[in-house]
Amino acid sequence: MKAVILAGGEGRRLRPYTMSIAKPMVPIMNKPILEYSINLLKAYGIKDILITTCYRSETIKEYFENGEAFNVNITYLEEKSPLGTAGGLFLARHRFREPFLVLSGDAFTNLPIDRVIEFHYEKKAVMTVVSKDVASPKEYGVCHTNRNRKLVDFIEKPEEWEGNEVNTGVYMLDPILLERYSNKGIRDFGQDFIPQLLNNDEEVYVYKTSAYWRDIGNPEEYKGAREDLMKGQFSHPSFKKSFTESKESFQPFVTRLQVACPNGKKPMVLAKLLETVPSSTSKKEVIFQHRDGGSTRIISDPNRGFIIYSMAQRRNLALELARYYGKKIKIWQKV
Repeated sequence: MKAVILAGGEGRRLRPYTMSIAKPMVPIMNKPILEYSINLLKAYGIKDILITTCYRSETIKEYFENGEAFNVNITYLEEKSPLGTAGGLFLARHRFREPFLVLSGDAFTNLPIDRVIEFHYEKKAVMTVVSKDVASPKEYGVCHTNRNRKLVDFIEKPEEWEGNEVNTGVYMLDPILLERYSNKGIRDFGQDFIPQLLNNDEEVYVYKTSAYWRDIGNPEEYKGAREDLMKGQFSHPSFKKSFTESKESFQPFVTRLQVACPNGKKPMVLAKLLETVPSSTSKKEVIFQHRDGGSTRIISDPNRGFIIYSMAQRRNLALELARYYGKKIKIWQKV
């Protein structure tokens, strides 16, 4: 699984600390905030990390280089001019073949990432937003959900508000969205992309966390994070314990396969899929749970035929499952 850390912001509210360095490079106990995020991902086995950069990007690249010294693999997505929190992802959409994580570069957190991933797959979401209750939501996006935790309303930096559950800037995203919407230029998650998904009734769900989280966006929050660390109020969770407990339900390997299919042939293919007794169906997708572990999700995309996601504990099994259904779809088109 890949993760993206958004590190291109200028950090004007955090001046003077960001006059000569990128915002995620401001230190807490002699370590950049960005390093805490990388260590968090690494603790959950996520070592393929992409970092969006723009302002003072050289300070990030000189410190982390290719990530080898930190036991991760880092790829930089350089933006010539700021593209907002989401714009860089659309430019790099060809790099994503399976659901991936997105972390705000100025988030200081010990979020249990394995639970976010489990939640995303359990809800069959195309996007998961991680939220948290805060005392004053006016600087954040306020989330409203139904009983099933599906996002039903989202208000970015409201003048007045109801509720205190806010967007933390941490997401899990299905790459099909980057293809489906193909946005160009400056795009922001809170102001543009999330409202767009809501308007189209996409399957966006909200995972509410009680873990430690601070948005290091201004000097007050930055000072608070340093004090919390010194007081022992921030600590990494017991990663090994949480990962072991969730290992049976956690699906670490995902294979994504796209199969072309004319719209006129789709009814026949869908009928054949239903004959094979899937675990669940809807107008947009068919899901199979496999006896030997793992699952396959087949999505009917209006412009791109079918998109297959196969998940399993072993990479070879995930690949085998995806190829099996891909071959079947090609055969059924000829019937």
